[in-house]
Amino acid sequence: MKRMFLFLISGLILFSCEKDPTGASKEKQVQSIGAFIVNEGNFGKSNGSLSFYSYADQTVQNEIFKSVNKRPLGDTPNSMTIHDSLGFIVVNNSNTIEVVSLKTWKSKKTIVLEGGPSPRHLAVVSDDKAYVSNLFANNVAVIDLKSLSLSGKTIAVGANPEEIAVASGKAFVLNSGFGAANTISVIDVAQDKVVKTITVADNPTSVILDDDDELNVLCTGRWPAWGDSTDQGTNGAVIVIDPQSLTVVDSTAIEGHPSEITYAGDDVAYFLLNGSVVKFSTSENKVINQAFIGGFFYSVEADPIARLLFVLDAKDYQSAGQLQIYDFNGNLQKSFTVGIIPGAVTFVYE
Repeated sequence: MKRMFLFLISGLILFSCEKDPTGASKEKQVQSIGAFIVNEGNFGKSNGSLSFYSYADQTVQNEIFKSVNKRPLGDTPNSMTIHDSLGFIVVNNSNTIEVVSLKTWKSKKTIVLEGGPSPRHLAVVSDDKAYVSNLFANNVAVIDLKSLSLSGKTIAVGANPEEIAVASGKAFVLNSGFGAANTISVIDVAQDKVVKTITVADNPTSVILDDDDELNVLCTGRWPAWGDSTDQGTNGAVIVIDPQSLTVVDSTAIEGHPSEITYAGDDVAYFLLNGSVVKFSTSENKVINQAFIGGFFYSVEADPIARLLFVLDAKDYQSAGQLQIYDFNGNLQKSFTVGIIPGAVTFVYE
């Protein structure tokens, strides 16, 4: 999954190097308590970027990867995952994973995925191993976290995999099929082997693990076929899976095409529908508020610690987007300009 938390000690928001008393160059540290905003940029333009919201200063810095590393982040960064003191930024159309230090924001390694597999999401599955979903290759690649390199192993899954959730020693890979698939590949992470395929609703794209240790899988549904007025497509759904028994235990139909589910704790989740933020009860498996926050948003992410909701607005998809921060009562707290097509948020804590 692209949403993970880490507890770190922060320094000052500084980018340059200073000399220590011995004359050696010493990197100053950056502040790492806050939220990283992954800005996709325009596909094929290599203008994706990384922004950072500081909880201490309540300010946003844009283009932080480029500022520190003196080069662009790449073409269509899609997600960011935190592990130990590192951030793993999956850059989709560049077919790379940028590994950055959370202490300095400097690149430690660029992992290149050959053959254009179109990586989407990275999930840490053990202390020394991660999986990354490959949209076009229909597999997940195994990353060695010790060497920060590809292990050379891939695991075949379903069509066009998206997010990955980890629970009960298993990795649950959502196979979207660009709307035509309806399965989840369950991988035993100790064996790197698919042990079961679970059928859900059409187009599973996003997933959370709730306080009852159940997976809530958001299925966007199939869009109507282009140019076919007789095809109505299919509606979305929230499918609940028990990761122990590997069975579907509940489901809720959602009229329309929902996306981007996020968990706020206390049995409350949020997702997008028709651009608005919907509030959803994971204990009752039903919609609480159909238009909790009205608008036409691109992504949403909840911070259950600070009890804030980060809502991303892509605006015209060509110019700078916007980050809007709400409290859990739906009241707007702050708004900031970020990069082009802000698409994901990842939180880091002390």
